[in-house]
Amino acid sequence: MIPRSRVFVSHVGTRPRVLAPVLLGQMARPTISVGDALAASPGASGNLLALVEIRAGRDNEVFAQEQRRRDMLHWVAGLEYAGDVRRRMSVTLRMTANAASSIRDAVAETEATSLVLEWPTIASPRRHGLTDLTRQLLPDRGTDIVFVRSNSPNHAITPRSIMASIRGGPSARVVASTATALADAYGSALTLLHIQTDSQHPDRSRREWESFEQIVEEMHRPSTMVRLHHHDSPAAGILEEAVGHDLVIIGSRLSASSPNVLVGRELLRMVRQLDCPVVMVRPKHLTPADSAHASAMNGNGRR
Repeated sequence: MIPRSRVFVSHVGTRPRVLAPVLLGQMARPTISVGDALAASPGASGNLLALVEIRAGRDNEVFAQEQRRRDMLHWVAGLEYAGDVRRRMSVTLRMTANAASSIRDAVAETEATSLVLEWPTIASPRRHGLTDLTRQLLPDRGTDIVFVRSNSPNHAITPRSIMASIRGGPSARVVASTATALADAYGSALTLLHIQTDSQHPDRSRREWESFEQIVEEMHRPSTMVRLHHHDSPAAGILEEAVGHDLVIIGSRLSASSPNVLVGRELLRMVRQLDCPVVMVRPKHLTPADSAHASAMNGNGRR
């Protein structure tokens, strides 16, 4: 374990603006707690977008719509949680017949830089709707998307120790800045993990390590720890290193040929084996040159 510099990365000239859309009945408390933490960054702001879905038929009646608004307000009020990070995001209710369209409108209105969405588990009651919503939003690529996955839907995420896995590709800085913002908000210990495999070319391993070191050096965070782990399988390496941490942060898969594939099968199997919550970061639009660089740096378009 190697102590390194204090991590801080910001989007130059851009104040972080967080948007966390929620649907009635989803596992929202972990997602909201992460949104609140990101909105606690210096100069940041956040908005909890409570989407009141309008369905065809009786929902078009004024009384039915008003009842659904009251149901949503009551539900959101019940999502309050205890912890060191207080509620930072303001709440906006929006009637919608198309959730994806309403989220796009809210992104434009709030000039959001990050979307915070639930990454549903098999137990998530709204998993099908959320999966479809994610599929509709992924092509936009105008914001970073922070996916939150937890096996404890009724508990806010309050980690004492965070581990972020960084390979060195184009999403590495976004993963690092997200990990830093969360660690600062929660007062958590932060570990940056870099995994090297013997199966890839030594030149690629060297480039990834140099990129990783550069990111760490630019961050100036003495309390952050760095770990270099050698393993034939990056996913298995993350699983081994995750022991003892309360939150794991990873970058999404970056592949020009499969832009809507967020995570490979091996990594998804690893995520399902983790007991702690997971945050996956998909950076906003990458230029063609960046996408090519991602493949060269990470292999198969990984982080």
